[in-house]
Amino acid sequence: MITDANRYYGAVFSKIIDFSNNEVSIQRAPPDHSGFYIVRKEIPIYIKYSTKRHGPWSFNFYQNHQECQENLYEKHGECIMIFVCGKDGIAALKHEEFRKVLDHEFEEQKTVIIRRKHNEMYSISGKNGVLDRKVSRGSLEEIFKYIAQRDGVA
Repeated sequence: MITDANRYYGAVFSKIIDFSNNEVSIQRAPPDHSGFYIVRKEIPIYIKYSTKRHGPWSFNFYQNHQECQENLYEKHGECIMIFVCGKDGIAALKHEEFRKVLDHEFEEQKTVIIRRKHNEMYSISGKNGVLDRKVSRGSLEEIFKYIAQRDGVA
C-alpha cells in the first residue's frame, strides 16, 4: 500500500532529483522521526505535508519535532523546511526564515499556516508572525541552487 507520506515525500524527492545536476543521496536523519532526511550527506530537510486539496494548509509542529529540527540546524548549519500543500505545490524555507514564523520557544504544539490566492505565491504565517515575503512554488529549487552555488557544487 502506498501511504500519503510515501506519496508526498516522493514528490519532494522527485523534485530534488530533477533539478540536481549531480548524483543525489537521500537518507533518514537520526533520530528516526518521520519526515527528517539528509540530502547529499550534509543538508537536513524536514518534510511536512497536508492532504487538503485547497488552502489554507495547516502544518502542526510537536515539541519533539521542533527540537529535532533545531538540533539538525545546529549540527549542519541549515535545516530546510519543506511544505507540500496538497496537489497545489511545494513551499520551502531556510531555517532562518522558518524561525521568523515559529520562534525558538518550543511548546507542546505550534502551527504554520500557508495560504495562496489564485495566480499568487504562498503566504506563510505562524505564532510569531507572517513571513515578510511571499514564497514561490519553485522555492525548493531556489534553495538547493543557492546551496550548490555556496558550496561550489554544480
